[in-house]
Formats: sequence, structure tokens, C-alpha cells
Amino acid sequence: MTMDPFEEQLKQALGREQPRAGFAGRVRARIAVGEDRTRLRGWLSIPQLRWVLGILLCVGMLAAVSYRHGKVEHARGEEARQQVYVALRLAGAKMQLAESKVRRFSD
Repeated sequence: MTMDPFEEQLKQALGREQPRAGFAGRVRARIAVGEDRTRLRGWLSIPQLRWVLGILLCVGMLAAVSYRHGKVEHARGEEARQQVYVALRLAGAKMQLAESKVRRFSD
């Protein structure tokens, strides 16, 4: 039974070959590097730790937003205080003016 050219090419492409020199050493080196990477990622592979880190991140963001909100409210309070002082000075000045007019009228 003869094979057509396509089947012959396929047989050659899928046939066994001997690996190049140093193949086993390169594979071992890659495995060693892979183990180092998995050790580094080992802590993040624990699901509970991921949840804890996520919760801590959310709490930190919430604290930052709360702190910012407090600063804004404090600034608004200071501005309102300054406005009250200005209003009291104006009211005091008008009261003095009215008092001086009343005294001038009664004298």
C-alpha cells in the first residue's frame, strides 16, 4: 500500500526524533526556576490570605475616604465659623451705630 505525498509528509513531521544535546539539563533548569516562582507565589495561593488582603485593602480605602470626608467637613466648619465672626462684627458695628443714634437723639 503506497502513501500519497501528504501522508508521507505527515509521517515525517510526526515521527520520533532524538532531542538535541543538553535537552534534559535545560528542562531541569526550567523546572528549578518554576519552583522558585511557585514559592514566591505560595503565600498568595492561600485562599484565606487572599480574602484577608482583600478585606484589608477595602478597610484601608474606607479609612482613607472617611479621613478625607472629615477633612472636608472640618474645612467647611472653619469657613462657617469665619462667616459667623464676620456676621457678629457687622451686627456689633450696626448695634454701635444704632446706640450712638439713640444717645444723640435722647441727649
